Amino acid sequence: MPTPDGTVRVQVHPIEVIYTAAQKDSIAAAGAADAGSLSRMVPIEPVMNVVGAPASAAASATVCGGGAGAFVGYTKSHLESFAPEAAPSVAPYPVPDDGWIRDSEVPLGFSFNFQGQTYDKVNVSSNGLLLFGAIPATGGDGYPSAGFIASVLNPNNIIALAWTDWQPNMVADPLRWETRGTAPNRKFIIQFNNVPEYNSGNRLGAISPLAGRLTAQVVLSEGSNDITIYTNEMSTNPRGLHTVTQGIENTAGTVANYDSVFNSVLNIQQARVKIMFILQNEAVRFSQISTRDAENPTITAPGDVTAGNDPGLASAVVVTGSPAANDNCVEVTVTSTRSDGKAIDAPYPIGVTTITLTATDAAGNSASASQTVTVVDIDPPVWDPTVSSVRQANATSPTGANVTLDNLVVKDNVAVTSVSCVPESGSFFPVGNSDALCTASDAAGKSSSKLFMVIVVNAHDQIGALIERVEGLNLPDGTAEPIVNQLLTAYDQTADGSSACKKVSDFMTMVQKKNSNILSGDVTYLLSEGSRILSVMGCPPAPTSVRPTVRGTTP
Repeated sequence: MPTPDGTVRVQVHPIEVIYTAAQKDSIAAAGAADAGSLSRMVPIEPVMNVVGAPASAAASATVCGGGAGAFVGYTKSHLESFAPEAAPSVAPYPVPDDGWIRDSEVPLGFSFNFQGQTYDKVNVSSNGLLLFGAIPATGGDGYPSAGFIASVLNPNNIIALAWTDWQPNMVADPLRWETRGTAPNRKFIIQFNNVPEYNSGNRLGAISPLAGRLTAQVVLSEGSNDITIYTNEMSTNPRGLHTVTQGIENTAGTVANYDSVFNSVLNIQQARVKIMFILQNEAVRFSQISTRDAENPTITAPGDVTAGNDPGLASAVVVTGSPAANDNCVEVTVTSTRSDGKAIDAPYPIGVTTITLTATDAAGNSASASQTVTVVDIDPPVWDPTVSSVRQANATSPTGANVTLDNLVVKDNVAVTSVSCVPESGSFFPVGNSDALCTASDAAGKSSSKLFMVIVVNAHDQIGALIERVEGLNLPDGTAEPIVNQLLTAYDQTADGSSACKKVSDFMTMVQKKNSNILSGDVTYLLSEGSRILSVMGCPPAPTSVRPTVRGTTP
C-alpha cells in the first residue's frame, strides 16, 4: 500500500466509547460465542490464507424502459491485479479507539449509489467499517466485535473492509481519505494504515508483537458505483478472540456479498464472515448488477421494390411497405432514411434508391436493415408533334442532292442520348421521293422512330417554283414579262435539254439587263436559282456578270 504523502491534517469530532481491557476481552469472547460453531473459530494454527477465490461471472438483468433500471444487487469479482490507489492526503485527528468519525466530516465529493440509494458522505468506524446513513443509537462504540452478514442486527448498510476490534489510536497517522480525479470519474479513497489489532498489552508507541495489523483501502468509484477493497495486510492474533468480517450488506440486513477463503485444515472454502483469516496483497470488487437493456432489437425490411416510372416523369410514387421490428422490451421506434435524403413518401427517381431502416429501443440499442427501390425508365422518347415528316430539297445535280435532316425535336422523361437516321442526315438522296427512318434513344435503351419522306425536286419543278417567285416580286411589266417568258419557255422545253438550257441562260441574262428595276438581293437570288437549275439539267454555266444596280438593296 502506498505510504502517506502530502498530509493535510483535519480535526474531527469523533464519537467514542472507552472500554477497559476486561470489557474489551469480554466483548471479544461474546463475539466468539456468537459464531455458532467451532468451524468458524478453527483452525487456531495455522490461520487461513487466501488462495485465490474464483471470480464471479458478470451478472446482468434486463430492465425495460431505458437506461439503468432499478437496483437488483451486486456481483463480486476477485481481482488478479493488485493495484491500490496512491495514499490519500487527508489525515483526520483525533482518531478514536472504539467509535466513529461522523459522515458530516467525511464527504465523498460526489454522489455514490450504494444498495440502490444515493449518498454523498459516509460514517467511518475505527473498527474497519463504513456505514451509510444514520449511526444506530446502539452503535456508539463503532461495533468492536465482528458480526454476521447478512443479519438484521445492527449495523446494516455497511462496507466491512476488515470488521473487527482495531486500535487506531495506538499509531500515528492510522487513517486517511481523499477524493481525487475529475467528474464523472472521481474516486473516494479511504485507507487504514498499519492499524494494530486490539491487544491488552498495546501501549502508545509500543504495540504488542502478538497484535495483528491492518493496511487496507476502500475505493468508491463515481459513475460505475464499484466498491473495491485492496488489502495489503490483514491479520489477527490466531490465539486471540478476534474474528473478522469482510463484505457489504444492505439496509435491511437481508442481503450480503462477500468473498471466501480456503480453510486448509478443514479443507473447505469459507465465507469471510466472522472467521479468523489473514490477507496479503489481495483485492476484491463489488459491482452493481447491470440492469441496462443491452439487447439490440431486430428489424426485417420489406422486400426490394422495382417499379416503372410514372408516365412522362423521371420518377415514380412507390409504396415501400412496412418493416417488422421486435425487441425484448415492447417499446421500439423505427426510422427510415433514403440515400437521396428525401422524404420516404416522396417520388423515387429513376435508378436505385436505398432505404436504411433503423429500429431503436428505449435503452438506445439499435439495429438496421436496408431496402432498395428501383425505378425503371419504361417511357421511350417522344417526337415533338411540330416536327414535319416531309422534307423537301432542290436537286443540285441531274441525279439528286445531299440532304440534311435537321430540326429533329425529340423529348424524353430523362434525356435523349442519341438521334440517328437511315440514310444518315447529309446523305445523297436521288431526285424524287425517298424514305428516311430516324430513331431517338434514351439512357434506358428505349427508342422511338419516325419515318420521313425526303422529296428531291427536279429541274422542271424548280423552274415552276422560280416562275412563281418572280411573279411574286411585283416587278414592272417591262421587267417581269421578258424574264418570266424565258422561264415559261424553259419550263415547257425541260425535256429538250439544249433548248431548256438556252432559255434558262437567257433568263439569267435578262435578269442582269433588268437589274436596275430589281432589288440587288433579289437579283442575287434569281441568278443563284438559275445557276443551280442549269447544273440540274446538266447545262454549261451561264455568264454571271451583272451591271451595277441603281434601285437599291433588299432590307
